[in-house]
Amino acid sequence: MVEVTTKVQSQQAQSHDDHMRERTQFLNSLRHRPGVRVVPKDDGMRRLLKHPKAGKFRAEGGLEWPDDNFTRKRLRDGDVTLEEKQEAKSEPKGRPSPQHRSAE
Repeated sequence: MVEVTTKVQSQQAQSHDDHMRERTQFLNSLRHRPGVRVVPKDDGMRRLLKHPKAGKFRAEGGLEWPDDNFTRKRLRDGDVTLEEKQEAKSEPKGRPSPQHRSAE
């Protein structure tokens, strides 16, 4: 005689599957965090500092480092600072557009 068994997922098993799916999505989002753009505080730090994954600074400007413990520690210590957004400090170039006056 042949025994027939059916597999029915219980409520608890479905809950566990949902939890594992959410956890996997959360961990994937952590892995793909955007980096932060940092600038060394002086030329000595530019020469000495090297991020384990991102590498050395160039001769000028900042570098994008991963947002990890190494970067956060260097920010807290003041060895590097966050680079300001270019849009925030740049001013419009060229002459302002002429103002059109309507007939008064």
